[in-house]
Amino acid sequence: MSDVSTKKRLMYLSGEDFYLYCYSIFVILDFLGCRDCKYFRDYRKLAFLTDVISDDNKVYVISHSSGEKLNPKDFEYLLDSYSSGLTRRSEILKLLFVLEKRGYVSLIRGKAQEIDVTLTKGGLPDDFFGSNVFDSEFKNIKDVSKKVGRLATLTLDTMLKKIYVENGVRTWV
Repeated sequence: MSDVSTKKRLMYLSGEDFYLYCYSIFVILDFLGCRDCKYFRDYRKLAFLTDVISDDNKVYVISHSSGEKLNPKDFEYLLDSYSSGLTRRSEILKLLFVLEKRGYVSLIRGKAQEIDVTLTKGGLPDDFFGSNVFDSEFKNIKDVSKKVGRLATLTLDTMLKKIYVENGVRTWV
């Protein structure tokens, strides 16, 4: 199966880039080891992370930030990422419900507004991550994870603080 056809197998919703969100979620969960009952805490973080790992510039800004004031272009990258994450939360939740119905992920209710997510054993084809189709996304989540740390278990507020607030972006979640 070609790399393109592997990605296209995930295209089942029209409109926005749901296939991109879908495979980004799979990459994030797989890289962080969130499979077979090890849960990723709070799906809302995925709305922000899917945007970040799909853009090398945003990953570079996050992984090379030092807590000092960012230049205006880098600040705009992060502000855009934060705004996109806020608007994408409901789409990610809908997508997770569809993925759960199809057997790709499992969801459990966590604390308060949290819904935790894990990859389902045997849900994805064995060769899904076998090719180099997702190398860029795996590299990007690795870089962000190095900088932020404990992405699977952090609260939403802590993750937003480490990615956005510490770089000068005001958050209101």
